Amino acid sequence: MAKRTKSAPLEVPKKGGGRKTKTVEDLKQDIATKRLSIKSIFESGSLTSLRELESLFTKAMANEMGVSHTNFSGKFKNPVEFSLKEMYRFAYYIGIDQKLISEQADKEISTNRTLVADLKKFKSVQDMKQYNSK
Repeated sequence: MAKRTKSAPLEVPKKGGGRKTKTVEDLKQDIATKRLSIKSIFESGSLTSLRELESLFTKAMANEMGVSHTNFSGKFKNPVEFSLKEMYRFAYYIGIDQKLISEQADKEISTNRTLVADLKKFKSVQDMKQYNSK
């Protein structure tokens, strides 16, 4: 009896081709376009929430700034987490006055009642173990 042989499966080309790759020049152009978009949004006064910038802020931009993309993007969602240093660096990076970022963050923080209430909570010294000497 003859052995049965398996026929090799036909190779079907993948659709979509996988991950898109950009040249360095394409990446530079993309970053420049996004920086200009963010700058225009701030300067036009049409920004209602820093969260709107999250989709424009790319990993490549974070790498250029020397920050973690995940951590920095989170600050757009919760502006109380922005430090002065980060606000200034971001302002210099996109080419705007730092006051525009600060004013927007202040507006968002001051209108969020829950956040303001949390910021006003303090511990009582008498409730802290290290200050209770009995």
